[in-house]
Amino acid sequence: MNYKNIKIEKRGNYAIIQIANNKNNSLDENTLNEIANATKHLNKTKEIKCIGLIGGSKFFSPGADIKELEKLNSKQAKKQKLFSNIDKLKDIDIPIIAFVNGYALGGGFELALSSDLIIASDNAKFGLPEINLGLIPGIGGTQKTKKFTSNQNIKYLAMSGDIIDAETAMKFGIVSQIIPKENFNDFIIKFLIKISSKPKKSLQIIKKLVNLEVNSKNALQKERQEFYKLLDSKNKKIGIESFILKKTPVWD
Repeated sequence: MNYKNIKIEKRGNYAIIQIANNKNNSLDENTLNEIANATKHLNKTKEIKCIGLIGGSKFFSPGADIKELEKLNSKQAKKQKLFSNIDKLKDIDIPIIAFVNGYALGGGFELALSSDLIIASDNAKFGLPEINLGLIPGIGGTQKTKKFTSNQNIKYLAMSGDIIDAETAMKFGIVSQIIPKENFNDFIIKFLIKISSKPKKSLQIIKKLVNLEVNSKNALQKERQEFYKLLDSKNKKIGIESFILKKTPVWD
């Protein structure tokens, strides 16, 4: 398959998927589809034992494409099963490791949360700012976060919309390690070589066991349905218009 919004590099027993579209790595449906298809393909590739997921130096990903969201209503979102493609990452048997450099916001943060490990550079930033658009997280921000941190921290992130740095994310338990920015690219390769040197079956079993009972399907679907409903809300229109015009929203 030819990919337009991501790049794939296979090296020995591991592969790297890089988000690399011309929209500052925003996650439009095409990009999410490509990520889902690429991970599925790599999962079936016998020699590949783990996948590294990376973005750019400024943005891992700033989240969903705002212009795409602006046009969507709940009926359209339900019909196209918006964001459901990224749910397929839970079916990947081998480890997916997100290496976050720069901003991982909204859907970008949720994509990282869909991985097994998050490792950050010291300039990484994380946040769930959907509430500032009159929305809520829709790719699992209220649910996938539970395998990393406390309900208290999730509420803080989702209700405030605040952006936190790598050190705070590590205190929250979201980030496993923080690596200096200047050494980050070298670390990515060394870490993937380390993980891919382990027995594949053991990696798969460890992942399966640790993920038992994480993110009940019903809870994730509840979040998704509530997100869809808000696509029709007046506050969604106010929030996105204010974001585009760079003005303070006056909520309904």
